[in-house]
Amino acid sequence: MLGKLFKQEWRSISKLLLVLHGFILIFAILSRIFFEASGGFDVATSAGAGKIVSVIAALLIFFTVLILFCAAMFTSVYIGYRFYKNVFTEQGYLTNTLPVTPTQIIVSKGLTGLLWTVIDLIVLAAALLIMFATGEFMSVLLPAFGRFFQYLSALPAFCWIFLIMLLLSPFLTILHLYFCVAVGSLVPNHKILGAIGVYIISYVAIQILSTFVLALSGIGFGVANIDTTGMTGAEATYYLGNLLTPMFLIILLCEIIATLVCFFVTKYIMTKKLNLE
Repeated sequence: MLGKLFKQEWRSISKLLLVLHGFILIFAILSRIFFEASGGFDVATSAGAGKIVSVIAALLIFFTVLILFCAAMFTSVYIGYRFYKNVFTEQGYLTNTLPVTPTQIIVSKGLTGLLWTVIDLIVLAAALLIMFATGEFMSVLLPAFGRFFQYLSALPAFCWIFLIMLLLSPFLTILHLYFCVAVGSLVPNHKILGAIGVYIISYVAIQILSTFVLALSGIGFGVANIDTTGMTGAEATYYLGNLLTPMFLIILLCEIIATLVCFFVTKYIMTKKLNLE
């Protein structure tokens, strides 16, 4: 049943997001064509370019930043809205009568949201490369990726912990959205406003708690005074490892705890406190 839920959610959420991200790629391609026709990005944005070319180039850069930012925000918001719409509105009467558990609903929607979060990042990065990357830049970037994977096993411990933090971050982001929607659904007649309020309060609380834990442990003060001047590469790595490893471990632990809290609170509300419109 989990597979069926995932397929249905994938089809439903992808209809709009495919159009949005397809538009981003088309915009990037058309922008690149303009820059190439104008002699390249550097020429189009230089002081010697014609006035019309300069204005169009500036507008393209402005709209690129705006579109990419809005696309990233919209993808996250839409993932949360889909969860709200399917579970906590009149559609929830159908969703919650299916022979599935709240855990299966959260996991199926969470996996779909996670995939689209990854796709969103890939498309936004691809759009930037299409618009601005040069042959020289790509000749440096591609070998750098190769060297990264080649020396992956030789990375120090704090780098591995940081990579795990990065991989866990999308899970926390999505479950945090679901948590806010679920808690916000308990506010009568103002569920969306309630979700927004819960998001702001919980986000600030997480930042304050993380800062407090780091300050209490004394690690934050040590990291603030990092100085590797005069050290060899090995000495700098050892020094950074001693400072960053405990800090990253604490942050990772906070992320894990926050992820579990968001999941189980969401599940509890869906099971015991479901409030449909």
